[in-house]
Amino acid sequence: MSQRRIVPRWRRVVPGLLLAASSAALPSCGSDTPSEPTAVDVRVTYVSTLPAGCPDQANECYPMCVHHNAPAAQVVAPLWQADSVRLTQTSAGRYEGTLPAVPTNTPLRLVGRDVGMCCFDSCNYPPVIEDILLNGTKLTKVVHDNLPAGLTSALEFTVTGSGAIRN
Repeated sequence: MSQRRIVPRWRRVVPGLLLAASSAALPSCGSDTPSEPTAVDVRVTYVSTLPAGCPDQANECYPMCVHHNAPAAQVVAPLWQADSVRLTQTSAGRYEGTLPAVPTNTPLRLVGRDVGMCCFDSCNYPPVIEDILLNGTKLTKVVHDNLPAGLTSALEFTVTGSGAIRN
């Protein structure tokens, strides 16, 4: 007669537990894989090309324009719900800063402000829509629709999760 061998319960359960534990430690595919970040910090560079001199200095709007826009001087103002960033002068006519936590993969808009514009159109103080670079890419797409009251133009762009800028 053959004898049945009795195997302790722990010897029957442990191999299954080891398999389950090792499977859980392996990377999975599908929705558990890492995706692009939803926001990234973006370097801003503004290179002023305003001409020398201040022909509008005698204009009645000039004192209020300068007063209203100082001491910020050079600012990038995001048109999504984020704070404006004051740029720091890094060399003659060159200003830099960082826009923190910029949403990725969605069209965004911003405008630049330069107190020097008071010298050329102090009553209207137009935004700077030229000479702004994000992560080294010059912004070139100018839009005129669906802007906040008082703005006539802005720059539009998209940033990828890797920080690449698309116009």
